[in-house]
Amino acid sequence: MKKDKGTYAVLKNASLPTEQQKEKMLAHILSEYRIYKSSPAEKLYRLIAAYPWRFALGLSTVQAVLCTMIWGREYTNLVLKILGG
Repeated sequence: MKKDKGTYAVLKNASLPTEQQKEKMLAHILSEYRIYKSSPAEKLYRLIAAYPWRFALGLSTVQAVLCTMIWGREYTNLVLKILGG
């Protein structure tokens, strides 16, 4: 049993990163963070690119609400007639 514990300890230590590897990973993460510092417009663009369906649904909802507020029920009835046949 003691021999098995030693084997597992060797495997566990072999899988851990060395100090040099840790420093390299940290430097890589920090350099990536500096690259992606972006303006609010770029953040919005990335959000739209990642979730285009959410943006389209939100824009469609805003359009429907605004047009209904401007033209009343007639707008909603017109849209339903066009889509419904």
